[in-house]
Amino acid sequence: MPVVAIVGRPNVGKSTLFNGLVGQSRAIVGPERGITRDRIFGRLSLREDCVVDLVDTGGFDTTGEGDFSQHMLEQTMMAIRESDLLLCMFDVLSEITPDDRELVRIIRESGVPVIHIANKVDDPRGNLASTMLYELGIHDFIEISARKKKGLDEVRERILELLQVLPQADLEHQTDAVRVSILGRPNVGKSQLLNRIIGENRSIVSPVAGTTRDYIDIRVNREGRDYVFVDTAGIRRKSRIQDALEKESVFRSLKNVNMSHVCLLLIDPFEGVTEQDKRICSIMTEHGRAFAVVVNKSDLIEAGRRTELREAILYSLKFFPDVKIVFISALTGKNVGRMYPLINELFTKTTIQVPTGQLNRILTDISGSYAPPVVKGRQVKFFYANQVGIAPPEFRIVTNFPDSIQQSYHRYLIRSFKKALSIEGIPIKLRFVPKS
Repeated sequence: MPVVAIVGRPNVGKSTLFNGLVGQSRAIVGPERGITRDRIFGRLSLREDCVVDLVDTGGFDTTGEGDFSQHMLEQTMMAIRESDLLLCMFDVLSEITPDDRELVRIIRESGVPVIHIANKVDDPRGNLASTMLYELGIHDFIEISARKKKGLDEVRERILELLQVLPQADLEHQTDAVRVSILGRPNVGKSQLLNRIIGENRSIVSPVAGTTRDYIDIRVNREGRDYVFVDTAGIRRKSRIQDALEKESVFRSLKNVNMSHVCLLLIDPFEGVTEQDKRICSIMTEHGRAFAVVVNKSDLIEAGRRTELREAILYSLKFFPDVKIVFISALTGKNVGRMYPLINELFTKTTIQVPTGQLNRILTDISGSYAPPVVKGRQVKFFYANQVGIAPPEFRIVTNFPDSIQQSYHRYLIRSFKKALSIEGIPIKLRFVPKS
């Protein structure tokens, strides 16, 4: 899934544009300079077959003082390096600043495709937008009012137009190697686990949180199968201002989740599932990625406490009740040998291909055991089903009421399909379509 990031100086309207495009108020919007302290992401649906991850950034500000401003600047630089497309915003009610010029220069040198956007043209004072941007050597830009949602359709159309000419990463057809992302907050042992799995000291292992700064892709062949392991930057605690660098880790993880078949979420047994862990779990489930929770430092867990920990994890992740949980010690190597069988199991499940005949027999049995709900006095009917995707498995069900399937029945169908196909522990998708 392509990643599109909104960049610009603080207070040019980035969060307002983000909210207008995504359709929900996910970022804090206010007049204070630099109010967006977290990089927020949302799903932007451009059409049925084109969905992108839209990312809001805190702001490009080289004049701010202190570590916090420096980290905000680093976030923007990370967005420029890691995005497939940039939306670069300008405030037409303020004069061109050195930061505007520097940002334009950096983007040009990066070679990342960009859409330039002049914001706040609803104000009569904003009619000099063309002159301002021409000063920066920009001749192709879109004038909008993010506050009044004016010009947003043109922004969506331009994003779609540019994405169509970019090379698309197709995970479904990249099955020559199993792509595995190791996710987690800093200092939970990701690099140590990776070193144990691959059998050599390829990542830097340090007790200082956040040592892993860049992606490390390592290809491994084991028993005739290729694996590509990605040791990702950690997800840090949200509450600590000094850890503002954490925000970029969500962006990094988003990219990795997009390009992985299987994800391993490493957690610390003494901290349990934190809000940041839940956040990354939501990213994985939204993207349909097969994942498992790996509890590290099991050599330090008191005897008999594993059951308590397992129950606490399942309670915290009750939105995904059949998630697999494994206890290991990256330090001693205990149970690390279970990682390859676990990865293979999850990969086999997420890439399953079900014959149409078998799928329809299962659908008949499921709907026969628990009839679909009645809609407007008429019975919901399922005519047939077929598989339309893998990683995650996606099944299309043709029905007479595609828009009226209740959430409770939808969940029942998902549970029943997973049980019938023996693919518990991974996300699957059901798509309901009308009979043509």
